[in-house]
Amino acid sequence: MEEKIRTILAGILEVDPARIDGGFGPDSCRDWDSLNNLRIITALEKEFAASFSWPEISAMTDFAHICEVIRRRDVGGEAG
Repeated sequence: MEEKIRTILAGILEVDPARIDGGFGPDSCRDWDSLNNLRIITALEKEFAASFSWPEISAMTDFAHICEVIRRRDVGGEAG
């Protein structure tokens, strides 16, 4: 699941996947703006066949929190 998320972030933000760690977020990537945030959420919903609530989306502030939200929903289909 984490590798899928990492791949989505890397593709949208055009960064090396190896750069994406737990704290990777808008503060560490200048291209993580509001438009790309929408793209990320849309891609995650498509990848994991989920529709996230506003509180869940608001909690997705960095890579670690995205993983946590998806893990909590158990939509990843695998342990990691």
